[in-house]
Amino acid sequence: MAYAAITSLMNSIQQSMESTGLVLQLFYEKLESLRTIMEKPCNITGDHEALTSLEAQIAELADEAEYKVDLESRNIVLPENEKKQRRAFVNLYSLVKEVVGRIDSTMKKWMAIQNKLKNIQDLKAQNLSLVSPSRHGLEPEDKMVGLENEFEMMQDQLARGARELEVVSIVGMGGIGKTTLANKIYSDPFIMSHFDIRAKATVSQEYCARNVLLGLLSSISGKTNEFQEQQDDDQLADRLQKLLKCGRYLVVIDDTWTREAWDDIKRCFPDCNNGSRILMTTRNVEVAECASSGKTPYHMRLMNFDESWSLLYEKVFVKDCFSPEFEQLGKTIALNCGGLPLALVLIAGLLSKIGKSLDEWKSIVKNVSSTVNTEVNVQCMRVVALSYHYLPHHLKPCFLYFAIFQEDELILVNKLVGLWAAEGFLKVEERKSIEKVAEKCLKELIDRSLISIRNLSFDGKIEICGMHDVTRELCLREARSMNIVNVTREEEYQNPCVQSMHFSSKSRGRISIQVIKYESITEKILERYPKNEVRSIICYRVNMFMPKLLHFKLVRVLDLALMGFSAFPSSILDLIHLRYLALRLSPGLQHYLGEEISSSFAVDIPPSIASLCYLQTFILRLLQPNARQYPLVLPNEILTMPQLRHLHLDWNYLQYHEPKKSLVLKNLQCLSGLNPWHCTRSVFRQFPNLKKLQICGIWEDFCSRKDLYDFHYLDKLEELDVVLTYSCYACFLESITSSGLLRFTRQKRRAIFLDRLSRALPPTETFPYSILPPPDAFPLNLKKLAFYGTCLQWKDLSIVGKLPKLEALKLGISACIGMEWKVVKDGFPSLKFLLLERLKVRYWRASCDHFPCLERLFLEHCWDLDSIPQDFADITTLALIDIRWCAESVGNSAKQIQEDILNNYASFVEVNIHEPQNKRRGPSPVSATSHY
Repeated sequence: MAYAAITSLMNSIQQSMESTGLVLQLFYEKLESLRTIMEKPCNITGDHEALTSLEAQIAELADEAEYKVDLESRNIVLPENEKKQRRAFVNLYSLVKEVVGRIDSTMKKWMAIQNKLKNIQDLKAQNLSLVSPSRHGLEPEDKMVGLENEFEMMQDQLARGARELEVVSIVGMGGIGKTTLANKIYSDPFIMSHFDIRAKATVSQEYCARNVLLGLLSSISGKTNEFQEQQDDDQLADRLQKLLKCGRYLVVIDDTWTREAWDDIKRCFPDCNNGSRILMTTRNVEVAECASSGKTPYHMRLMNFDESWSLLYEKVFVKDCFSPEFEQLGKTIALNCGGLPLALVLIAGLLSKIGKSLDEWKSIVKNVSSTVNTEVNVQCMRVVALSYHYLPHHLKPCFLYFAIFQEDELILVNKLVGLWAAEGFLKVEERKSIEKVAEKCLKELIDRSLISIRNLSFDGKIEICGMHDVTRELCLREARSMNIVNVTREEEYQNPCVQSMHFSSKSRGRISIQVIKYESITEKILERYPKNEVRSIICYRVNMFMPKLLHFKLVRVLDLALMGFSAFPSSILDLIHLRYLALRLSPGLQHYLGEEISSSFAVDIPPSIASLCYLQTFILRLLQPNARQYPLVLPNEILTMPQLRHLHLDWNYLQYHEPKKSLVLKNLQCLSGLNPWHCTRSVFRQFPNLKKLQICGIWEDFCSRKDLYDFHYLDKLEELDVVLTYSCYACFLESITSSGLLRFTRQKRRAIFLDRLSRALPPTETFPYSILPPPDAFPLNLKKLAFYGTCLQWKDLSIVGKLPKLEALKLGISACIGMEWKVVKDGFPSLKFLLLERLKVRYWRASCDHFPCLERLFLEHCWDLDSIPQDFADITTLALIDIRWCAESVGNSAKQIQEDILNNYASFVEVNIHEPQNKRRGPSPVSATSHY
């Protein structure tokens, strides 16, 4: 983790220079040059203790230095006295100078050993000539279970299509069965009869072109040729080309790791215009896309339960007779193997060895997770570990950071990106935001099959990701050994010895608390970290605040969002190095109702929150059950933190006064929960680079602003959500006095209005104006727009259709009212993605001309909708229709559109239909939750 430690130290030095004014640029540039050296790929494989030891030394030096930089910076920013401040200036300069020299010296030793090892490896590669290279990892045995449809699809791609040479790629994580599928295809009788020549070879991580050439030649001839072994690489490549020109060929290139390896061997495959094919397997999407002939690579999926049970049954139960009780236990084991074929094959071997001992089988079921993660997973993880060890330096800390999340957690990408940015190990790239850098890193991990996509947003962006259990165990193991993340779980609470094993380094750690019993957790943490050596604290499941967690004055990430606070913990204001803060508060307004609220009391966060000068992400949620009754009252100073990039708030009001320190928040990218009261020119001009905005309030909040909105200062805004939330009994802002005091009121809503709204009847109360501004008031660059609970008339959407760059439109519950949506003449000329959710519309009148660029259409819980306009069959860009819980007639109309497009345009539209229902369901309540 030397690369990550140096990057984090550089970020700390940079921010220290900004906050203290101390000139440390020379040392920063030296570290930058050392980091550049580490970025160069060396491709040294194997476990080299000397190299690893030096990397650990570099990481520890950088981490220790960063701790001291943070400490001295704190003494400068918050000095006890002037003398201590002056001493801190001197100490900061001296320690940075000293540590950069020590890192430089250690780096020189590291470079010398690296060069020596590389020379040895190159020499070995020149002398190595293996006719049949062995596999550097395990794949499931060649018995394939399931995947019949996938097999037929791959068979069809290989045997049919263009006469030009094409490459078909199979992508997936280690152990998922890529090689098994490729071998099944290679040995299929139909494939054997279709191709005149067949050859296959394994590239593997330790790529050697000579081995691949010899492997291909020997598989064609069926024997080892001693004469070929004496030829050089160019002669072997020439010989292979001549053999392949003799007929239509199929070449299987298995386990390709890099683009360089593919670029090196592809020259050997001639295009004879006779329908020849290359079948490649890889863990890396980038390699597959580079090689594939304009075709989308096939992504191997995990097995479903039926397939998992079938494979386990084939391996264990077919060979012997077992009672039904064993079969039931076997099904439980199959379910808990997570659909990974390799894990199933390996655990089948374990079950075969223990025989018919019912107690041992029950023990395996009881501890199936630990069994798969020890005896079986030792081999599984060898396969997955290859992918990890082959990661470039900058991706390793990103991968290991996933250990901080809970098992099987669905990880929100936006949260992950914010955490990565706050941790400081991402390299800032010129002309790229830190969010873009983080998204790029995540995409690389997904492309390498280490992280999986769990959910896409309706406009095709990665929204939720996750990690397979086997990959997670590797992640946990490596993260513990390097002290990247220390996880405190229930079983470790029961066994302190196990817990202590996780704290294996002297460097500053990150703590993920995943226990409910909390009495001695803080004591254990304080015992392990007696000083300010904790970088991050993320709490899961702990439902009570532990004040001692705020003992760590240099903490950077503090996620206490699952805890409940009756008041803002004032000790947080002392944590000036915070980059990420998540809290859940009970609003104080309930104690002061009926009084005028001044800046001196009833503010849920003190104005001194502005002292958190490094804060990048601030998440503030309301504590239930007050989420819809009382808002938060916040000081304007919350908008004066210069490094703030993401601000996520629940329903709130800001103190209405000019802050003492007026700032332009140039870094603010995303703001959710802004009340309509504050959608003013003076507020918006503070956010010149804002890209995402959510406006959220209750009915009375929106009615308070007749000049909503003035977006002219938000010329960078790309995404806008408008959320109107409802509550039968809410406290809200009634007025602001001339002296800036806030006056609140509370009244019970007329139930008649909410009842009519729930039944999609015209409300008895409506806005005296449209909630929509005129087209010229919208931000010019707006690409994504969403409405929730806004009760727009369908005709109002004509304004939205005029937005020149609008690509995605989401209409959530009660966004529009009325039984018929008749799209006006101009329609939505640029729209690509459309989602209709929980709307009471019955008739949708539109043509293909209204949505000429539509690519993806989502319909969810639109119970009353009769059908999709049949004219959509002439939208040539349409690629996906996804229907969830709508009437059967809606699904039938989608299938008809699919059929018409196929017949008329020879184009395929994917149609997904989930649980079609004819019954009408009741509405769900509108939520003010952020959709970012």
